Amino acid sequence: MPEAKTSYLRNAWYAAAWSEEVSRTPLARTFLAEPVVLFRDTNGSPIALADRCPHRFAPLSKGKIVGDAIECPYHGLRFGSDGNCVHNYHGPIPKAASAHRYALMERYGVAWIWMGDADKAHEDRLPDFGTFSNDDRFAVARGYLPVSGNYQLAVDNLLDLTHAQFLHPALGNANSSEHSVFKMNSEGSTVWAKYFFEGEPVTPFKRMFWESASDTCNRWADIRWEAPSNLYLEVATSECGGSREEAVVLVPSSHFLTPETSKTSHYFWMNARNVRIDDEALTEMFRQGTDNAFRNEDEPMIALVQERMGDNDFASLKPVFLSTDRAAGRARQILTRLIEAERSTSQSETERAA
Repeated sequence: MPEAKTSYLRNAWYAAAWSEEVSRTPLARTFLAEPVVLFRDTNGSPIALADRCPHRFAPLSKGKIVGDAIECPYHGLRFGSDGNCVHNYHGPIPKAASAHRYALMERYGVAWIWMGDADKAHEDRLPDFGTFSNDDRFAVARGYLPVSGNYQLAVDNLLDLTHAQFLHPALGNANSSEHSVFKMNSEGSTVWAKYFFEGEPVTPFKRMFWESASDTCNRWADIRWEAPSNLYLEVATSECGGSREEAVVLVPSSHFLTPETSKTSHYFWMNARNVRIDDEALTEMFRQGTDNAFRNEDEPMIALVQERMGDNDFASLKPVFLSTDRAAGRARQILTRLIEAERSTSQSETERAA
């Protein structure tokens, strides 16, 4: 049974691929349970079409790019960058021969897709996720990870940093809860989760670029969630007794979660540091350490959670909430309201058009 379209917020920007992944070779991805093919036209503009030929439903991504069109591998129909069929080897072009085109744009080195009404796909609806990706004051590392779990489970994981002391031996401390203060606030469709760790031991991961002789530090970790599933995290570290303004290490990062299906997700991450930025070996260690935490610690746990949930809806299982779950809980509430409002608007528009 196909997934209901209303289970996702459709009128929003979702990360589809790193910009360099989109090329003259078709790239197949699934977003919000819909198969999509990504490629570039002869001008270098990124294109996103439904990855299903309207003739016999073959995947266009298995075909080839011919000029500004993609050719179906089954019977050779070609579809232009607007999705309309432009060539039929076998006779006249059927009027109904078209593949749906999705709005696409590029920012922060990412190709962003809009799965809803293209007329509402305004670029200013993508929030600001910082300029560190092209700021020469920072060294940047990034990665991608397929997640065997619903995208909201991954969002829950990122908004709740208290799991680090149990799941991430290199990133967290065994007694982090004894040093932390948590605050949450929200405004509109934005939620902030703010953590302050006072006098905590320097973690093994931070030791890679912590240049002080001190074994303890003050750390601030503020993470901002923007509906539907994109986050910005900024970690600042100072000597014990220092203020945030006196932080000597700044690590900003962006985390973009895109639903693939109801039980799988795409996870694009990008982080940076402001110390030893010319040390390429350290940048690679930084990338590997971050990837290891996500790939070998977070993702397996999210997959296990999804497995235990089965086909049950999250809320139907009546989860117990801790005080540190307030940010994740608020994000879920906001997203539910936005999806319900979008569904109501769509129904109203359909009724007026009838």
